[in-house]
Amino acid sequence: MPPRPRDDGLSEVVGFVLLLGVIVVALSLYQVYGVPAAGRENEIAHMNQVKDRFVDYKIALDSLWVNNMDYNRTGVLLSTAFDLGTGAPATGGTAFAFPILTPAGSGGTVSVNSSGGASLTIDTGSTNVTIPLGNLTYRSSNRYWVDQTWTYQMGAVFLSQEGGTTVRVGPSIAIAKTKDDNITLTVAPISLEGSGTIAGSGPVRVETRMRRSDQPTLDVACDQVNLTVTGDTATVRAWERAFGEVRQRAKDENVIWLLKPEVSPGNKKVTLTVKPGEGGKVVFLSMYPANYTVTIHNAASLVE
Repeated sequence: MPPRPRDDGLSEVVGFVLLLGVIVVALSLYQVYGVPAAGRENEIAHMNQVKDRFVDYKIALDSLWVNNMDYNRTGVLLSTAFDLGTGAPATGGTAFAFPILTPAGSGGTVSVNSSGGASLTIDTGSTNVTIPLGNLTYRSSNRYWVDQTWTYQMGAVFLSQEGGTTVRVGPSIAIAKTKDDNITLTVAPISLEGSGTIAGSGPVRVETRMRRSDQPTLDVACDQVNLTVTGDTATVRAWERAFGEVRQRAKDENVIWLLKPEVSPGNKKVTLTVKPGEGGKVVFLSMYPANYTVTIHNAASLVE
């Protein structure tokens, strides 16, 4: 007699298929929800690191400027290193990235530009000085988090993203009132010279060297001073906010008669006018320019 059919083998097959299905569903859910969440956390942490680097960069350049004023030191080198991206592992070919269980690594671009057209003009009525500013910029190429652009320009640090531009660190401009109701205005026009761009996800090194400035220092008394930044629309709008914060800090020092920053038609210029009130008062302007040469280099992440 032929053996009776048995269901043992069929049950094992069905069980294996069900187990495989559960594993596939679990992996799919993790890839849909877990991987983006992990990638988002990595990129948020990396953006915070970039923010810290730019704030540290501003503090370091201010320190070099102060040392130069006190000791007339030039040629001092400042080296700053940071990662362009998260550096997370990913599998894929040359044309695309295909993350499986780990987030795809993000990237970014860092650049220095001294010929971008942005400049600061200081006009006292009898003296007119125009200084090119230049900037150091980082632009992210995030996969899971909103892209951000960080810019250092004349002592200010700006953050730009989808919602617009905000000032994270104020520029090197200070306004205060003296005991006899005159105004002191101190400006440190910091100019960055250099041209270079590096894109990728690895580490980079930004080297900044202080040079002697071609612009003379100013210590004058005048009826009013106009500070004008000229540039593209994004630069002008950023400096409108920066000038607004300078004005607010001056109001906190009881300098209450400052006008709001004025943007020219076409959004190519923004001007902050500093002048005292009635009664023959003056503005004591102190301008101490600083000039830096900036270069960007790839930094080795592994030494064999």
